[in-house]
Amino acid sequence: MGAQAAFPDRPVISFSGDGGFAMLVGDFLTLTLAGLPVEVVVRNNGTLGFVEMEMKASGCLDAGTELRNPDFARMAEAAGVLGLRVEDPAEVETALRRALAHDGPALVDVVTNRQELASPPKTTMERAKGFGIYLARAVISGRGDEIVELARTTLFR
Repeated sequence: MGAQAAFPDRPVISFSGDGGFAMLVGDFLTLTLAGLPVEVVVRNNGTLGFVEMEMKASGCLDAGTELRNPDFARMAEAAGVLGLRVEDPAEVETALRRALAHDGPALVDVVTNRQELASPPKTTMERAKGFGIYLARAVISGRGDEIVELARTTLFR
């Protein structure tokens, strides 16, 4: 918001994870009050993804990272902001173009696979060891289906 207020003639786009966006939703509501045309793109994967990744890389089973998100696009519409929800990757470009062309604030709620990595983590031997421990613990505790989904999502495209 500060960047948009300081440079009103320049486009400002916020790219947020669903957890971070949910924590700062009050700031989002301020966009309508201040009339700032910021475009917000929410990567909605239903988890605190970076926390979950750090837990796994440390060899821990993730716990307490799952989110039960509302439809952020509908929430934006209720606040008077253009809200667009994308559930099909083929629709991302169209939704982004529509948001950028809109005269005013817009939110694009992009639903993504929980296992999709937000950005490649820096791989170290310590993290690889920790992730190996997480894999073993996941299988032992009956969460092997998560390992299969992780492999399917990240390795076999």
